[in-house]
Amino acid sequence: MNLRRQFLYDPTIEVSASQIGVSKWNWICIESKDESIALEIMKMNRYDVLPIKNAEGSFDSFFATPGWNDYSKLQLLSIDESNKIYYRMSLKDLVRKFKNDENHFYFLTDYDQVIGLVSFVNLNCQLVYNYLYIVIADIEKISVDLLKKCVDQDSILNVLRASSDSHQKKLVAEFEKAEKLNIDNDIFQHLYLQSIGILLKKFELEIPSHYQEIVNFIPKYLPDGSFGKLRNRIMHPVKPILSDKNSIHQIDELLTDYLELKEILE
Repeated sequence: MNLRRQFLYDPTIEVSASQIGVSKWNWICIESKDESIALEIMKMNRYDVLPIKNAEGSFDSFFATPGWNDYSKLQLLSIDESNKIYYRMSLKDLVRKFKNDENHFYFLTDYDQVIGLVSFVNLNCQLVYNYLYIVIADIEKISVDLLKKCVDQDSILNVLRASSDSHQKKLVAEFEKAEKLNIDNDIFQHLYLQSIGILLKKFELEIPSHYQEIVNFIPKYLPDGSFGKLRNRIMHPVKPILSDKNSIHQIDELLTDYLELKEILE
């Protein structure tokens, strides 16, 4: 073992479709093509997809509902190239595929072997929450670092003190309280996504030309922007990230924009 490497921080995090989905060793399946039995299992578990296990233990067909939570009838379908993906597909590519194909599930394969299933609802798992939290946190960090390069603390404080917004005034109060307690801090430590977006907009002309592309992203930092909406859901993990089909577009946008912001700011 290279002990020196154990002291290095590696921020690279990879999340794959198989880590999000369910394996064939853990999923519920059916061993017949009896639609009435399948319907009972699917309604009881609120499944939209139910794999059918062959006598030799393989999988090449499944029952599916015609739509989310629509148990009026079932479809007997084959597992084919249209509903299969490689089990190690990245979260970013999986989200993009969900969005572009307008499909809500895929069977996971290792070569020709079906080894699992991933669907929309799996995006509400804790792993995805944690991953998106890290993405949002990193956007906040690199954006604050840009503000530090462009704007001095007194200018930031003047803007916050002059604001009529209670949230911005609270930031100043927290900063001043820490100062009175002789806690080593600066106002930048108290900023979060919304306030960062407001300040980037306020000091837009102070941003050097080689960072100016960030201006295009500023509206997304605000509460009604795509970053702001996702941040609010991620901060409350008891609420689903994926609440409707538009959510998949927001996640795709966040992951795509994150890579662009990293290129702009680092």
